[in-house]
Amino acid sequence: MRAKIWLKKLLDPQSYGLAIAVAVIFHVVVIALFAIEWPKEKRQIAEPTPKNIQAKVIQVENKQVQQRQLAEKKKLDQKARADKRRKEAARKKRLADQKAKRDKAAKLKAAKLKAAKDKTAADKKLADKAKQIAKDKKAEADKLKAAELKRLEEEKQLAEQEAFEKEQEEALLESLAEEEQQRSMEKAMAEEQQAKENAAITDGIVAQIRAKISKSWRYPPSARPDMEVVVRIQLVPTGEVIDVSIITGSGNEALDRSVLAAVNRAQPLPVPKDTRLFEQQFRSFVMAFRPEDAVW
Repeated sequence: MRAKIWLKKLLDPQSYGLAIAVAVIFHVVVIALFAIEWPKEKRQIAEPTPKNIQAKVIQVENKQVQQRQLAEKKKLDQKARADKRRKEAARKKRLADQKAKRDKAAKLKAAKLKAAKDKTAADKKLADKAKQIAKDKKAEADKLKAAELKRLEEEKQLAEQEAFEKEQEEALLESLAEEEQQRSMEKAMAEEQQAKENAAITDGIVAQIRAKISKSWRYPPSARPDMEVVVRIQLVPTGEVIDVSIITGSGNEALDRSVLAAVNRAQPLPVPKDTRLFEQQFRSFVMAFRPEDAVW
């Protein structure tokens, strides 16, 4: 497990472990090459050669190795720097990408927040508008309801006033009817009383007229008691006779003429003082006479 973690860290492009490992391996290989070549040089050194020449060769070889090492080191340093630059560029790119992502996320979040805020504001505006519409509708409904209640109250008051006026009118009509009935009854009673009085007066006047005419009547000896003469007498308010005529004769002309003569002799005849009664009963009236009614 630890080997896997170490290998993962070693192969991580963002760390310097791989470069260091490559450099160490390279140096180990170089040293190993030198170590392998040393025996050959020793075999050559075994030959008799001048000491100064051997030193010079070793010095030249060492210098070449150093140059190679420096070149390798330079290459490794260049590669390390290139790797570092690459890693730094990758890191900067990664940071830039992360920053771009963060900026994009921030912009997206800001856009979402703005959209949510705008939506909230729009919803609030719609809600306020709906509330205002509902408020206006309620106010209009309340206004209409108040107007309807006022109208109903006015109609109720008008109906009550009409009912009161009708009741008063009916009471007045009833009172007037009662008064009219009372007046009618009183009038009927008065008329009945007057009729009774007029009948009594009429009967009295008729009796007076009959008595006065009978007093002046002289019928002929040929008349019999069962004979009857009916005459119509017309008077003026002073009692004078303006006309007298036979309606039904007795069959005895002498008796009929004697009745006419008696009426004329008896004038002026008694008449009532009430002009209306005179006009009703005595302006023109009929009277029957029999010889038995005459006064001798």
